[in-house]
Amino acid sequence: MESQQTSAEINGNGNLPPGPKGVPILGNALQLGREDILDTYLDMYRQYGDIVYLKLGPLDGYVLFNPEHVHHVLVKNQKNYIKGIGYDGFRLLVGQGLVTSDGELWRQQRRLMGPYFTPKAITQFSDMMVKITHEMLEDWGTIADRGETLVMDDHMLRLTMSIIGQAMFSIDLSEEMTEIGRAFEEAFGFIPTRTNAILPLSLPLPAHRRFQKNLEIIDEFIAQQIQAGRENGGQDNLLGILLQAKDEETGLEMSEEQLRDEVVTLFFAGFETTARSLTWGWYLLAKHPEVMSKLEAEADRVIGMRVPQIDDLYNLPYTRMVVDETLRLYPPTALLARQNVEADEIGGYHIPPQSMIILVPYVVHRYPGMWSDPEQFDPERFTQQASQDRPKSAYVPFAAGPRVCLGNNFALMEMVYAFSMAAARFRVEMVSDGDIPYEFAGTIRPTRPLLVKVHNRH
Repeated sequence: MESQQTSAEINGNGNLPPGPKGVPILGNALQLGREDILDTYLDMYRQYGDIVYLKLGPLDGYVLFNPEHVHHVLVKNQKNYIKGIGYDGFRLLVGQGLVTSDGELWRQQRRLMGPYFTPKAITQFSDMMVKITHEMLEDWGTIADRGETLVMDDHMLRLTMSIIGQAMFSIDLSEEMTEIGRAFEEAFGFIPTRTNAILPLSLPLPAHRRFQKNLEIIDEFIAQQIQAGRENGGQDNLLGILLQAKDEETGLEMSEEQLRDEVVTLFFAGFETTARSLTWGWYLLAKHPEVMSKLEAEADRVIGMRVPQIDDLYNLPYTRMVVDETLRLYPPTALLARQNVEADEIGGYHIPPQSMIILVPYVVHRYPGMWSDPEQFDPERFTQQASQDRPKSAYVPFAAGPRVCLGNNFALMEMVYAFSMAAARFRVEMVSDGDIPYEFAGTIRPTRPLLVKVHNRH
């Protein structure tokens, strides 16, 4: 790939970072909708370095890989960076929820919701998570006794959907991968195809019609849950909290539209990304039996065959390290986008206002100098000693700064329970050898199911 440096200077755009050559008018826009986009970005970093310039139609695009540059955008100078048009596709699904909103609307929603997602606040869901995870493991016991194969992807999706269903709505979604789950999965997978899309969504193409149908299913389900929540007088769940929440500064409640957007955002984020992370974790553990053995030993020592309690979470450091290393290799926020309100300077380059800034945690988590042998699965990277000298910005699975993922504590607790409780009872074995490739469809998804057998350990 040729650098655009010379052509940019000829066009009077000043000193631009290097980057791949694009096509007339569209520039590099068509390259960003590919399923292998994360590997494409990794190749860009290897060829061009810390900052890569892309021409995205009329927009200037800057791809950042250096942890210091990521820290600058997300933390140090975060007031200059908004979500902007990079989230227009996601807004088709979740509207102006906490993930996609900007400015005063975002600040208001964060004030409303933030107190209910602190590490202390989410402990109210601990017993529920343990109960649902235990029920799943009872099913695993039957499957193990029969010597049957299970599809780990489906079990993790059912687990996380059951947990968020109880946390959000106090309902049981555990029986099967329901219609609503499939609708969310398909709709979210469609979103990356809208990156720099030329054809309007109103055009009656098959993919467009499927997305609209899935959106109708989602909206109907959410509307039913909100109506039920109002009729029940606001139960002790996340929906009840949102129904009763008032802004401490203005005294205002959420509008009907805003309530819908936040419920969709929380419900979807509460199962899709965590389910994928758990599936990748089991894949990595099954490929590294030495790590699995350490995980089992800690689970035996701390939990054994009893029901875990919230205090057990603080005595499972190796399990948490397994979670962290899984999120390093397969970050739930593998790509982030921002737009700068005013001009900025990053890495010695002038960044014009309203540029598209693309951050790639998938590559940041493999950045040389920060991570040795970065493709290797090694939870020991996250011992206290190994982590103390590493910049926080080198590890951003949930983003960073004021816009760090609101549900990160919820997801981490869910994952530690799932791995430790399962490891105390079962050894997980892949049915077939070989790597499972991924595709990027909003999250990092396996291209084929993870088929495993579970064996009773006691």
